[in-house]
Amino acid sequence: MRAELDRRPGARRWLASLTSALLVLVGGLVLAAPPAHAASTYVYPTFKGDGAADQELWIYRSTNGTSFSVLADTNYRGPTGVLRDPSIIKHNGRYFIAYTVQSWTTNSTYFHVASSTNLTSWTHVATVNSGIANTRFVWAPEFFVEGSTVRIIASVAQTTCSNCFRPYVYTAQNTGLESWSGPAQMWGLGTNHIDTFVVKSGSTYHAFVKDETSKYIEHWTTTANLTSGWVPVSSLWTSGHEGPSVIQMDDGTWRIYIDRYTNGGIWTATSSDLNNWSGISRIDCPGCRHGTVARQ
Repeated sequence: MRAELDRRPGARRWLASLTSALLVLVGGLVLAAPPAHAASTYVYPTFKGDGAADQELWIYRSTNGTSFSVLADTNYRGPTGVLRDPSIIKHNGRYFIAYTVQSWTTNSTYFHVASSTNLTSWTHVATVNSGIANTRFVWAPEFFVEGSTVRIIASVAQTTCSNCFRPYVYTAQNTGLESWSGPAQMWGLGTNHIDTFVVKSGSTYHAFVKDETSKYIEHWTTTANLTSGWVPVSSLWTSGHEGPSVIQMDDGTWRIYIDRYTNGGIWTATSSDLNNWSGISRIDCPGCRHGTVARQ
């Protein structure tokens, strides 16, 4: 029968059409490639300067991590009317920021946490006291999430000593981030360090922090835990930078953002291992100051 059909031109065309249809069907059921994952979109919360009108929350957005445009001027300033150095995470379907509540010349003894569902409207969630005797400043609270545990690392200085900023860890006590533990010092990480930002890769914790004496961004590590065993690794780039923020990109590389407060602008560098970094280059984020970058 097959030999007879093959000798008929019409039959051969019918068999070819049937074969093509079967291949399409099989391909659709078995061989179709999985859909590609959409590239991440990044958000950058920031403030814009030391003037009263500039110490409020701005949200920028980017699709490539190097060119940001304004998503919203939220006009959010928190209960004190001052918002600086915002750090952001997405947790339990909401966005949260932690931020400095006074200018760098005004005493402060606590930091604030606020939340949002849409990045534009923000609600006060918590006031977190330093818990340190004789507190003079509480600066740059930075989120660090490990598994289901949410922590904030804040830089605290006391009135009883000069050049004594130290990083302290505060741990959330509930899922809404309204309640927080007292401070735990990051032992080993030297005095007069501010803007401590931590990421973990494998079993190693990496801290990127500004030495307030030398004005360099420094890299420290520990394999013990977040609050002990910190040792210095290197000083990075040149002096005159602060507010480091680090994120792992879609391709697995790491990108750091730093605030060149001496003459403006946010600068960035990349690394494959958190130890060896490229040179820095300026990103496009008009008016941006110290903030953090996270996936939207």
